[in-house]
Amino acid sequence: MTEIQAESMAGRLEDHRLLTGAGRYLADTVPQGALWVAFARADVARGAVTALDIAAARAVPGVIAVVTEDDLAGWGAAAFPAERLARDDGAEPVLIDQPILSGRFVRHLGEPVAMVLAESAEAARDGAEALAPQIEADTGQDGDGIAFLRAFGDAARVQQAIDAAPCQVSLSITSPRLHAVPLEPRGCWALPAGEDGRFHMCLSTQNPFAVRKVLAQLFGCGLDAVRVTAGDVGGSFGLKGTLTREEAAVALAARGLGRPVAWVSGRTEAFIGDHQGRGSAADVRLGIDENQRIVGLWGDFTVDAGAYPSVRATGLANNIGGFAGVYDIGAIAVRITGRLSPRAPIAAFRGHGRPEATMAIELALDEAARRIGCDPADLRRRNLLTPAQMPWETGLTFTYDCGDFPAVFERGLGLSAHGARAARRAEARARGRLHGFGLINCIEIAAGPHPRPRDDRVRVTIHPEGRIVLAPGVMSVGQGHETALARMLSARLGCDIAQIEHRQGDTDLLEDGRGNGGSSGISGSGAALHLAMAEIVARGRAAVAEAFDLPEVEVEFADALFSAPGRNVSLGLFEVAERLGGSEGWVIDAVFRPEQANFPNGTHSAEVEIDPETGAFELLSYTAAEDIGPVFNPDLVMGQMQGGIANGISQVLGERIAHDADGQVVNASFMDYRMLRADDMMPLRDLRLANHAVPTATNPLGVKGVGEAGNVGAMAAVMAALNDALASAGAGPIDLPATPERVWAALRDAPGKGAVGGPG
Repeated sequence: MTEIQAESMAGRLEDHRLLTGAGRYLADTVPQGALWVAFARADVARGAVTALDIAAARAVPGVIAVVTEDDLAGWGAAAFPAERLARDDGAEPVLIDQPILSGRFVRHLGEPVAMVLAESAEAARDGAEALAPQIEADTGQDGDGIAFLRAFGDAARVQQAIDAAPCQVSLSITSPRLHAVPLEPRGCWALPAGEDGRFHMCLSTQNPFAVRKVLAQLFGCGLDAVRVTAGDVGGSFGLKGTLTREEAAVALAARGLGRPVAWVSGRTEAFIGDHQGRGSAADVRLGIDENQRIVGLWGDFTVDAGAYPSVRATGLANNIGGFAGVYDIGAIAVRITGRLSPRAPIAAFRGHGRPEATMAIELALDEAARRIGCDPADLRRRNLLTPAQMPWETGLTFTYDCGDFPAVFERGLGLSAHGARAARRAEARARGRLHGFGLINCIEIAAGPHPRPRDDRVRVTIHPEGRIVLAPGVMSVGQGHETALARMLSARLGCDIAQIEHRQGDTDLLEDGRGNGGSSGISGSGAALHLAMAEIVARGRAAVAEAFDLPEVEVEFADALFSAPGRNVSLGLFEVAERLGGSEGWVIDAVFRPEQANFPNGTHSAEVEIDPETGAFELLSYTAAEDIGPVFNPDLVMGQMQGGIANGISQVLGERIAHDADGQVVNASFMDYRMLRADDMMPLRDLRLANHAVPTATNPLGVKGVGEAGNVGAMAAVMAALNDALASAGAGPIDLPATPERVWAALRDAPGKGAVGGPG
């Protein structure tokens, strides 16, 4: 049992509802009589739309309307304006407005060309098929193809330092495009404005408040005229962070036709029509001096930003600080170029730039250790930043506020199989297998963005009849915030957790909210709840002191009771609520905005064995020591770490969106898109996790984010182990994804065909 597992918890409050089929997802809530939407989508990557068979679509039984780009214009709708992204080279970025429906020109496969509305989902799909868009393919490109370019650090100084170093390493690393693959695909329904003039839309979303803002802009109205709701959400991973063009089309159709309208994406439709994640490549140069100190680090990153780049594509640039790792680096510089392509736009995906940055520096350090002939652990230990150096400016935008990286490293090293790796390699070799061990450090950023973190808030309403309604700004899409926040409130107020009702996903509950993203739940909404609870106690003590004409200092609070023991008087929490709020309840609002983000960090290790005859590998052990600050919910932390690690492993195994030469997605189904399966994890006989808490002063709880921690470390740790195994046979390193074919080919092409009877 690990340190994180040590405390027994009662279980997540939401689990029974979700696991027994009582969840209320988007498709469970579609209003009766709603028109169903299907989109006719582009079947080529780029080209001019020359024809739509609107008459054939309208003739399909059950079809009510066909809506094109011209119809939306008639309803007063404009395209989503292009976002002006930064170009540090002084040139102008390419600006391309994104039409809601692309009736004239398409720029990526799967773009919605037109929409069909029908009395049933089946009729709508038949009508969309009958539209049969004719598209004349075009292989051209817009402008110079650069959507954004960011540069940090003194590149000339870095190159000079590397050129003078006795050990120089160059490495290329690719992180392919991925699909978020939430259990519940995107979907929405919308109602026309009611008698009160307000428009209501329900989505499967991680951020109702962000959606409301975009809807208000789309309609040209105030925020008060729009209500956005969300029920249970079956996963998001960054995909569902804002209003997309399909959802905008549904909203406009509901307003234009005066009827409820609904859309739920199909799975193959999602593979070609959704935003995608990752999609970057890096050329890394590293210089190590004679004392094995890092004297220079350079990274040249390219992001495939897609056809309609937005700020959502700039995650690597925003989180490039992680490229500096946890190390004292003599000189560091990077360039990040976002390029247009005839592919779906890039959006956030779990970690959003952090795993790519970590993998770049950590795999380069491994290659340097192989060149020098030293233990990769020793090379890292020599270069770690110390607590005495905090706060530390990385030179790549981030300033670490705190951290004890050497202590976390030694904790992680102790958990790992580092000491046994030589014996295990020999034992595996005797069985005809290649053993590999990977050890990496990683640093994340949470509760950002840097340098201007967003605030979050909560509203607590205490009702006299004995119930408490908790409405946070954070949106749980599977993380367990309902449980975490209720536990906090129950513990501080001394009330039964069954008295707490958690409400989320409704913009009428709060003025604003951060939603879900950036590992910010507890350090944002949790910190706001901490402030709200302090106000409850302070105002309650003042009210009781006034009621009994007592000095406030004599009033104590514990177990939902305000009392003055020396005076033998008391009032319960709910009695105080009636005095302060009346029959409607006592409402307490709190807002928290951190002055800066926080920086969780960790040391991860992985152990693998490769079958050189097939290229297949098994993951044998995985360990991670993390500094996520104080841990209040060990079960939720364990779940987040396990899920993030599994997500990273899945990407190593084979997750990627594969395009052919014509821009077609060739693996747009679960038959072809390689995801982690249960049997992939069965060989994993050893998973150990621990926390070494260094509290941060950026929030009153001292907590750091955990939602992306597992994912940020896992890709680099497993790839490091694979490359270590390949290097033992004179092969590699290889790139993502590490499919059996790639592993086998690396062994085949190695000098001597591999030391353990590799292929050939």
